[in-house]
This record gives sequence, structure tokens and C-alpha cells, in this order.
Amino acid sequence: MKKEKAFTLIELLVVIAIIALLLSILMPSLKKVRDLGKRAVCLAHLHSLGVSWVVYADENDGRITNAKTARVTEIGGSNPRRFQMNLTDYHDEPSWVGWWDGPADDEEAQMACLELGSLYPYNETTKIYRCPVGKKDQWRTYAIVDSMNGHWNFAGGPAPVVKKMTELRSSGTRMVFIDEGFASTESWTIWPDRIQWWDGVPLRHGEGTTVTMADGHAEYWKWLDERTIEFTNGIGDSVTTAQNNPDFNRLQTAIWGRIAGP
Repeated sequence: MKKEKAFTLIELLVVIAIIALLLSILMPSLKKVRDLGKRAVCLAHLHSLGVSWVVYADENDGRITNAKTARVTEIGGSNPRRFQMNLTDYHDEPSWVGWWDGPADDEEAQMACLELGSLYPYNETTKIYRCPVGKKDQWRTYAIVDSMNGHWNFAGGPAPVVKKMTELRSSGTRMVFIDEGFASTESWTIWPDRIQWWDGVPLRHGEGTTVTMADGHAEYWKWLDERTIEFTNGIGDSVTTAQNNPDFNRLQTAIWGRIAGP
């Protein structure tokens, strides 16, 4: 009778070891590809928001939407639920989105915060308001920077806040959106008149973040100075980590149009 061939235990262990070795080599590459894919989706979302922001201005005599958010409250009965956006004293234009101070998992209310915003009619896709690496209950991760019709009254005096597109000298170099990483109730900022951080520096998609410029295009910005990352992780203070920091200078120039003087 012909004897059937079979794997020996040693051969089987060798095959398993080779597969394990290949997986250990491929897994980092696969993770990198997956991360790059999520970054690409994030950039696409920010581009869509940027286009909506530009179109809104085009249809409103060049006036840009308010960068600060407005509180959304529930009105009327519960079937169906109805919501309204409450504009406060610091709003003189419609807010781009609202914020909800109720449960984070209230999807209907969170969607109302987006749908009642000024940009929603120009792209009725709620998923473009969040980065794909955001947590499940993060319905929005993007923010508009203060200089684009946001907070204007700083301790050093009024800041050069842009109200109309005609006030921009170069729309391709001025920032509008930034992936802050969570749904803030305010616009994102750094000081306009001093070398000092204000809000925490976003750390997204590796050691950087994604942004949208005023002409609608989106970019990934990788932080170059280790102090930027340290400050993000709670190391160092807002002043010393900003001094002679190329990341700070780049952000301040893109947001406020200039680097603060001495």
C-alpha cells in the first residue's frame, strides 16, 4: 500500500512561525494604510465644509458665517421632537452649528445642532462634521477659528476678526476649520497679540492635525517642534512652548494673518 504524506510537527511549527513573522512585518504597514485612509476621509470632510463655507459667503454678499456656536434647545411636544437654535448677544450672524448640553448619546438632538446650522443647507450630509477617528458619541470634531468671525475682544484689545471675504488678502493662506477633536462650544483660537497658546493644540492623525483654508482646500499639518506635542500632552506652559516655535508661528499667521510683535 502507498503511504500517505503528512506534515510533521516540526514542519507545521515552521509554517506557523513564518506566518507569524509575515504578520508582524505587515501589521504596521496595514495600520499605516488604514490611518492614511482615515486621514484622507477627514480631509474630504473638511474640504466639503470649506466649500459650504465659501458658498454661504457667496450667497450672502460676502459675509461669512459666525464661528461661535449657539445653544440648541428643545421646544414643544415630544412627538415629533422640535428644536431651535438660540442666538445670544455675541451673535450678529447665523451660527455655523449649535451645541447641546443634554446627553451626548441623544442622536436626534445632536443632529439638530448640525441641521440648524448655517452651513447645513449647502451640504446636507451630517457625517462631514466629524473626523472618522472620533469617538462614537462625538457628532462633531471640527471647529472654526476665532479670526473667521469668532471671538474678537481679547485682553490686549480688539482682534482683527474677518467679517467678509473681501477682507482676506489671500484666501489660500488663511485658516477656517481645524480638527479640534471634540465638539467645543466656542471657536478655536490662539492669542492674536502675543506669543502664547490659548486652546489646546490638536493632535490628530499622528503628530499633527487637519485644517481647511479660506479657499476651501484642506491640508494635513504635521507638527515640527517637539514642544508642541509636549504641550498637547500637558508638558510645559503656554508661553515657553510657543517661543520661537515654527508650529505656533504657522498657526498664528494662518489664523490672524501675522505673527505677533514683541
